[in-house]
Amino acid sequence: MSYEFFLARRYAFSKRRENFITIISILSIVGLAVGTGALIIVLSVFNGFSSVVTNIYVSFDPHVRISAAADSTREAASGPAVIANADSVIRTVKSFRDVQSAAPAIHGQAVLVHYTLPKVIDLTGISDSDATAVSGLGHSIQSGTLRLDSNSIVVGQILADELAVQLGDSLEVYSPSGLERILTEPVTPRMRTLIVTGIFAANNKDYDAANAYTGVGAARDLFDVPEQAATNIDVRLADVRDANSVRDRLQAELGERYQVQSWYDLHTELYSVMQIERWVAYIILFLIVGVAAFSIFSSLTLTVFEKQRDIGLLRALGSPVAGIRKIYWLQGTLVGVIGTLSGCAIGLVVVLLQQKFGFFPLDTTVYIISALPVELRWEDFVSVGVGAMALTMLCSLFPSRRAARIDPAVAVRWE
Repeated sequence: MSYEFFLARRYAFSKRRENFITIISILSIVGLAVGTGALIIVLSVFNGFSSVVTNIYVSFDPHVRISAAADSTREAASGPAVIANADSVIRTVKSFRDVQSAAPAIHGQAVLVHYTLPKVIDLTGISDSDATAVSGLGHSIQSGTLRLDSNSIVVGQILADELAVQLGDSLEVYSPSGLERILTEPVTPRMRTLIVTGIFAANNKDYDAANAYTGVGAARDLFDVPEQAATNIDVRLADVRDANSVRDRLQAELGERYQVQSWYDLHTELYSVMQIERWVAYIILFLIVGVAAFSIFSSLTLTVFEKQRDIGLLRALGSPVAGIRKIYWLQGTLVGVIGTLSGCAIGLVVVLLQQKFGFFPLDTTVYIISALPVELRWEDFVSVGVGAMALTMLCSLFPSRRAARIDPAVAVRWE
């Protein structure tokens, strides 16, 4: 053991009961432990909610969605943007090794009317087999069956409740396609009467309240989409983690005529807000670590004033300036290491206990989960630990440099 480390340990944890500096060191360790532990717990909660949201979207949405770019579509007045050569694009997509399945879909907004209750919804036309292959619709049916043909429709649970719809009821579906012609010509809007054959629940209020599915033929007629064309091509991957890389490769392969989006791109606003909240929480809670680091700065500064005689004696005995500086730097670092490791241990224990026992329950009438979700990630431990240690070491630099500048002759003059 080097003499620098030995002295740093003695200065940080003196056995004298009246040593005020030792009390400050202990409080600094407690502050660091609380700060790092709170940071890990909060970040784990954010990770848990993020994973819940991701699982909801990934289990229901396609992993990658391809649509026509604006400059390659028809005029808005004649119908939605379409991919004219959908079969050719699907063949190209399926040639990628990571792609598990790909299917054409026709998507647009429509108005559902049940008796006198209207509701604007997102209507998707797709075959039932393709819907099961590229989305989680097949696993989300709560009542009825997933039958999608030209005379059937499947609606979300909340939407069904709002319109007072039951299985077997008829819904009138109106399309906005060609509505501008109604103002100048004696034409009727595109409308179909569809039978409710199924009700799904995606565990997402936005989806369950504003989404419905029908067969490809009905969607073509409502949105005036030609044969062999589609508004979207939905892609399911073998591993959702490859979504962004597959998106980039598909974009390079298909060119600028098409827009390729991953599931993350489809919900960028939501994830941006979640990232901002995460960083704000990190910064605010890191202030606790800053207060503890300032306590370390204070205790080291007091130690330098209190131990001037010791510093002078060490210099007189031949200790180099670097050795004096190292003593006080090690003292602050030692307090930082103990506090940071203690905080990481506290955070780890609390998160593991929450995962196993769910000490913090949630109202299941409001949330789809029964307890506060938490998820441990090693990068959180690294970022919190490195940040706390870096701040602690930074606060130890000034007192250690001040100690190294003390003149040994002045320090021992009156001793």
